[in-house]
Amino acid sequence: MTEVQQLEQLMNEMLPGLQLFARDINLTPEEVACYQVGAVVRNPAFTDATCRVGGMVTTHRYGILSNHMMDLSYAEHGTNWGLCIANRDSHFKVLDIYEHEGKTQILLLHLPDDYLWKWLEDLTIHLPGNLVDDCRSRFLNKAFGEPIPEVTSEDWMERCGFPIGVDMEGKLFSNEIPIAKQMRPVKEASFRSFYHELVYIRCAALIEDVMPEVAQPGDTGLVLYGYIDEEAGVSFQPLWIAKENESTLDMRLIPEETMYLIRLANLDDCEFCSMKWIEVDPYIADRARRVIAEVYDTKSKEKEETRTFQGLDQFRHREHPDDFGVAVYYEDKSKEPERLWVRISRVEGNQCFGMLLMNSKHPDGPKEGDEIMFRVLQNEKGDLEVVSVQK
Repeated sequence: MTEVQQLEQLMNEMLPGLQLFARDINLTPEEVACYQVGAVVRNPAFTDATCRVGGMVTTHRYGILSNHMMDLSYAEHGTNWGLCIANRDSHFKVLDIYEHEGKTQILLLHLPDDYLWKWLEDLTIHLPGNLVDDCRSRFLNKAFGEPIPEVTSEDWMERCGFPIGVDMEGKLFSNEIPIAKQMRPVKEASFRSFYHELVYIRCAALIEDVMPEVAQPGDTGLVLYGYIDEEAGVSFQPLWIAKENESTLDMRLIPEETMYLIRLANLDDCEFCSMKWIEVDPYIADRARRVIAEVYDTKSKEKEETRTFQGLDQFRHREHPDDFGVAVYYEDKSKEPERLWVRISRVEGNQCFGMLLMNSKHPDGPKEGDEIMFRVLQNEKGDLEVVSVQK
C-alpha cells in the first residue's frame, strides 16, 4: 500500500460519522495564543465534553469534531450532562479559531488514538464540504442562545476548567508521550493487555539470559506479541530488541530463523507499555499474527468467544485465562465440597462448560478429562464465585 493510499484509508476511518461536541471555558489571552491553526495538541488527561450544545456563559468554546469520543451519558445519575470523553493522551488538530462579539470557538479535530496521529501533524487536512464554515454557523446559532442549565452548572464548569493541551505554566504539553509515563507493572495487568497485542517490556536481564547470542550493550527490552497457548497460557513471541529513548524505541529485528517464546511468569518483575503510540513495520507484526494464529491460537470459535466475556475475568487464572478454580458442591451431603481446576470450552447462556484438569478427591467424583458445567453464583457470604453442583 502506498503512502497516499494509507492516508486515504486513515481519512476514511477518521472522518465518517463526525459529531460536534462542546467544552466551554474562560481562557486568558496567553492561553489562547498557545493554539495555532494547523498545529496538533495533546491532552494528557481525559477530555470531558458534552453533546448538549447550547448558549455560552463563558468567553471560549472548544468545538471538538470526533467519531470516537466515548459516550458515557448512559452512566450519569441525574446530572444530564450528555457526558462524552476523549481518552487520556488524545491528540487534536486545530482547524479554526473564530471570534464573534466576544465569544471564541477553537475548533479541534480528534485524531486517532494511536501512532497514526503523527501522520497528520504536518499535513493540511481538507475536510469534506464546507465543514469549518458549517461549524462556524452552528457556533453562531448556539453561542448566543439560551444556556442549558446542566452544562453551565458549577460542577460541569469545574470539570471543564482546564485548557486542552496546556500545562499549569501556560505551555503546551509535548505531543510525544514519554515512555516512562506509560510503563506499568506486568503483574498488575490483565491478560487483555497482552492478548493479540504488541507490547514493549523492560527486561534487559531477560535478554541476556534467554537470547545472549543477539544481545547488545544498551538493550533495554523487547517488543513482544502476546497470545494464549492453550496449554502454556499467556505467552509472547519476541519480534524486536529495543533500546529505549525518552518517547521512542530504537528497534532491532530478531532474526527470522530464530524463534523465542516467553511465558507470562518470566515477566512478573518487569514493566510494560502498549506499542500503540509507536510505529512498527506492519509486515513484521502481521507475519507474527499469522504464524501465531496458525500454530498456537485455539481453533475453537467457541473457546475464542469465552475469552470475550469480561465478566468472568475475576475468576480466571492469571497466567492461564482459560482455567477456572471451580467450587464443586455435591448433592450427596456426605461429600465435602472441593475446588477443582476446569479449562473452559464454551458458554451457553449463563452456563459455562469445561474440561476438568484434575481428579476429584472423592473416589466416585468427577475425573480429569470429564466435562462439567459451572456458573457464576452468589455464595452464603454474598460473594460471587464459580460453582458446579455434582451428584
